[in-house]
Amino acid sequence: MLLSNYLSKKRIYRFIILILLLSCSTLFSQIRDWDQLYQMIDRPVSDMKFSSISGISEYGLLFALPGGGGGLAYFTNQDSLNIFTIASNLGAVSIVPDNSNDRIFCAFGCFSNSDGIYEFDIAAQEFGLIGFYSYPHFVKKLSSGFYSGFGYSIEGGLFHSSNGDEWSLIDFFNFMQVTDVEENGDGTLFVAADHDIYIEDDGSFNSFTVGLTINDIYVRNYPNNDEVYLACGTGGDTNYASRVEYENGEITDLTTINIFYYPNRIYEYEGFLVVGCKDGGGIYLVEPEENGQVQQIGAGLGINDVYCFEFYPIYTPNFMVGTDIGVFLATYLTSLDDKQIEIVSSIDLSNFPNPFNPTTTIEYSIQNDSKVELSIFNIKGQKIKTIAHNEFTKGNHSTIWNGVDESGKSVSSGVYLYKLIVDGKTEAVKKCLLLK
Repeated sequence: MLLSNYLSKKRIYRFIILILLLSCSTLFSQIRDWDQLYQMIDRPVSDMKFSSISGISEYGLLFALPGGGGGLAYFTNQDSLNIFTIASNLGAVSIVPDNSNDRIFCAFGCFSNSDGIYEFDIAAQEFGLIGFYSYPHFVKKLSSGFYSGFGYSIEGGLFHSSNGDEWSLIDFFNFMQVTDVEENGDGTLFVAADHDIYIEDDGSFNSFTVGLTINDIYVRNYPNNDEVYLACGTGGDTNYASRVEYENGEITDLTTINIFYYPNRIYEYEGFLVVGCKDGGGIYLVEPEENGQVQQIGAGLGINDVYCFEFYPIYTPNFMVGTDIGVFLATYLTSLDDKQIEIVSSIDLSNFPNPFNPTTTIEYSIQNDSKVELSIFNIKGQKIKTIAHNEFTKGNHSTIWNGVDESGKSVSSGVYLYKLIVDGKTEAVKKCLLLK
């Protein structure tokens, strides 16, 4: 009787949260279409990463498939998905490529004696054990090296390797359940361990108690001010996404962005945060501000759990979602209001690929007096440089990107995007192939 009462209350809480989220829904930057990618992957996908390792089809895309019969998966051609595992009952939780050494680090786990981190040699197609540890949560590469966090009950910790060859336990996090780690633009680490968020301060760590399990950390990169966001909770009406307020190696506060039911992953799309939930909680866009407005996306897809996000390399800024029933692609659509915005150049940007060089003039026409930002993004949707940011009068304007990033470093040839934002709203995105 008590269990049934608890479940009834749980359903009521979820219903109330859903009504609150939908009641403040707006029409900002809508995603109207979804496609299920890779029909042969109709099972949970807990992680997706792109690599530059040769011999891997579909843009070097790697998948982590958890559970029995799962493992590291990738395409050797468009129709051939290969799954590599170490035991029939042991699936992959997380993966990260080491492109320079043609290997992939994989975290495998199912509460078995074989849980741990493994190195997969592409040429030999063989796994090598790096270390056993219970319930790995992730393996990832940051600017400061490779990291892997693990933990369950009273055991856990965080491993680090500068080059992937030698791994060591960061002593500060012994016996803590480490669920995520990220770093901002100046190299400061943020670690989610148990119910606390930690910030690195001159080699040590200062903590701030959140009170809920932190499932994911996301760092929103800006040239002068990185913002750090958290997805917190394991189901309930007090779960939320929040922004971390910090300065001088100290976390000072959390600002609640909005409430969600079991937020499991947090990401960014077109200036908005994307929150993916577990246990039927849904997928949402939310304005990245206190009590930001929320819009549900992906309704009716049959998705119960969201495990990961990734940008898709061809249709950027569309993004992929790894779920309990496979991979979905969110189709980017933008609607124009009373502004008629157009990006053109001395080379037709609508043709792809289109050889482009740092002396090509980018022209844009604005119908009304507006605040304009024109920025360059790479194919993963990461901002490279803002080349125009000012108040502009209506009419024709032009500018040139000289092929460098925000720090003045020259970028390599490749595919980039020009994004025009007018009065805070994306109005046009064009792809180009930069040849230098």
